[in-house]
Amino acid sequence: MDDTQAGVEDHLRRLLARELHDRVAQTLTGMLVEVENFKSEQVDWKDVVHQLDLIQTSTREVLASIRQLLHDLRGEQGLGGSFVEAVRSYAASFALKTGIAAQIEVGEGWPQTLNGAASLNLFRIVEEALANVRMHSGAKRVEIELAEFSETEVSLMIRDDGRGVDTDPDRPAGFGTIGMRERAVFLGGKLRIDSEMGRGTVIQAVFPKRLLAGQPASVPATNSQSRRTRDERGH
Repeated sequence: MDDTQAGVEDHLRRLLARELHDRVAQTLTGMLVEVENFKSEQVDWKDVVHQLDLIQTSTREVLASIRQLLHDLRGEQGLGGSFVEAVRSYAASFALKTGIAAQIEVGEGWPQTLNGAASLNLFRIVEEALANVRMHSGAKRVEIELAEFSETEVSLMIRDDGRGVDTDPDRPAGFGTIGMRERAVFLGGKLRIDSEMGRGTVIQAVFPKRLLAGQPASVPATNSQSRRTRDERGH
């Protein structure tokens, strides 16, 4: 095996590991946490049925994620619609499921259309960022901002009012953070995470406009399954 082939296989292994984490492992972990929390609650039969419905929905999502991953390994398609509208819809669903207020702002300089690889990878960054907000931040509000950064660049920013995270560069990053950074690099951009304990987290990715609007020749787009959250039953 030559170095080129070994490098390709190593890249594919890392890609597959990240995709399994994004699409399958996070959903299963969320299910386990929710079931464990549910076991400690005083509930009636209606609550049991409701929890079973959530588990059933999550199981369907995991199966759909695996099927989609197998499909993506054979080739990937874009969102098939407007990126902005897809983010609006996802943010609304996120707020409904989690009780965390989610707002999206779109500046005048944001491109009206994106190429398929750009729209898909940007959407996955939003998904992963909101998954982190749900699972780790304790936030009550999250803002998604799509704006012009400079004459030649645009910015995707996700800001929450949560407890903040440890951004020590010497601490190994999780698959989710690695995935967001890799997706940004795929699109010719850079991603930065700023956070202070007790003062929330800001994730900002900056990209060249021309690479989002055009058709990049070699952008290896990837998918991840949407995250689901536990319905707090009115709390």
